[in-house]
Amino acid sequence: MLNSLRFQNITLFGNIEIDFKKGFTVFTGQTGSGKSIFIDSLNALLATKKAPLDSRLVAKGSSFSSVEGMFFVLPSTKEWLIDQKVDAEDELIVTREWRLKEGKYKSRFRINGVLVNRDQISHLRSLLLDFTLQGDTFFLHDISYQLKLLDSLGLTKNQQSITNVSQNWKIWQDSNFKLNEAQSKILESKKELEEMQYIYQDLEKLKLEDSHEDIKLEIDQTRNSNLLRLKEGIKSLLIRLDESMDEYPSLLDHTNFCINELKHLSKIDSTLEPIFDNFSAIVNTLYDLICQIKDYENTLDIDPILLNDIQVRLSTLKLYQKKYQKNLPELISYKDELNNYLSPQNDDFKIKELISLEKKYRIQRDTSNQELSSIRKTTALKLEDKLIKSLKELGIPNVRFKIIFQECEPTVNGIDKVNFMFSANPGFPLAPLSEIASGGEKSRVLLAIKAIFSSFDQTNLLIFDEIDSGVSGSVSSYVANLLSELSAHRQVFCVTHQPLIAAFADNHFAFKKTVIDGNTVSKLTYLKEIADREKELATLAGGEIVEAKAYAASLLEHKAA
Repeated sequence: MLNSLRFQNITLFGNIEIDFKKGFTVFTGQTGSGKSIFIDSLNALLATKKAPLDSRLVAKGSSFSSVEGMFFVLPSTKEWLIDQKVDAEDELIVTREWRLKEGKYKSRFRINGVLVNRDQISHLRSLLLDFTLQGDTFFLHDISYQLKLLDSLGLTKNQQSITNVSQNWKIWQDSNFKLNEAQSKILESKKELEEMQYIYQDLEKLKLEDSHEDIKLEIDQTRNSNLLRLKEGIKSLLIRLDESMDEYPSLLDHTNFCINELKHLSKIDSTLEPIFDNFSAIVNTLYDLICQIKDYENTLDIDPILLNDIQVRLSTLKLYQKKYQKNLPELISYKDELNNYLSPQNDDFKIKELISLEKKYRIQRDTSNQELSSIRKTTALKLEDKLIKSLKELGIPNVRFKIIFQECEPTVNGIDKVNFMFSANPGFPLAPLSEIASGGEKSRVLLAIKAIFSSFDQTNLLIFDEIDSGVSGSVSSYVANLLSELSAHRQVFCVTHQPLIAAFADNHFAFKKTVIDGNTVSKLTYLKEIADREKELATLAGGEIVEAKAYAASLLEHKAA
């Protein structure tokens, strides 16, 4: 509920503060008296995301303007405020400001003094207000809006099913995306996989096992390339160590002589025995060394084929290291990585798992879609009956109305595409509402829809701007009763030119335009007294003539009764 509205430097109104009451409130006045500016200001206070800056509302010459509304807060709104980290009291103050900076007006919003963005204001608008403005019937052409209307009927009952559809579709979409991504990756990387497979097979031919093979081959190549030099050197060593010559005894001859001499001497002097023992150990080590050298000599057989094989292998390894810009340990690691990546078992398992998940979530999605579609079709029958009954009362006695369902590709909203089909005259087939209904008929359809759906939503304030345009007589009476019934549960604002509808209101404000010091201003007056209301209703009915006054008085008497 809107408790009060305050304007500061707003065009036509200047600085005013207006208090409102619950129930049905009407706003009347001559064309150009300020009704549109008033509605536009209220519309701008809680603007939609794509709404313009509305700087035209700023009074001429003003550097600062504002519209401020004070609302009574429902529990659902309070929960949203807490979630937005805004102080949540029983009253909520929303402010829209315009400031002139560098020749341009900058606009900003506040909720209870806290700066907020347009997304937040747009969401708050859906919690506080429901506008039905002139020209709004174009919404009825939008099939997505028609589906939204259908879902809002009996929202409490349908909410779980709608939530399930949305959640299951998102879960399926995620699994489907992962599956498509994996399949696309396999298709797109086919050439890459073929190249990897070629590289793996190329490396596999090398039979790489030892990461130090190239180092060992370098050693073997050096050894086999110098076998003659090694044989000559070893032979020379053995001659000096073991093979005696006439004039040159070997090292072993000398050590044998020394060991025998020490043996005799230690028998004479026992203190030499430790020296004898140490020397004996040295001689034994020398014998072992000579045996190792002889064993090594036996390995020095010259084999040209072996040397060639070593050189070919070493050349091949160097070629591959240069080809792939990797050393031998890196080549072995790279081959292992390729082997793991190219393993068909891993990819097959992953794809099969993703296919299984996608199928599981698709079944869940389709099941919840069918459940929601069934609920919608049942709801549609009830809506058709309610609308037909209401539209007949609104002056379309031969109306036919049908909601046609067409199955579409699953989306977050399910599988239903609906179309409101309408016919106002006998002999004319049902056709889409957007194609066959006249402007006045669309307005009445919209009014009937608003009346039905307003009892199911949580909107505080319903605002109708000349929704009664083009109707008269008994239809006006029904519209008046309809708006009055709506106000039993919701605060209702209605801008009207119909005296009958204005008479049904609980509260009546009148706009009057005057010129003061050359400036046009609009004054908004609350008509509290019966006499003031009679005068305003008489003006709406036709002026100061006796019949108009009598008609106005009778309307108020009927309302009082």
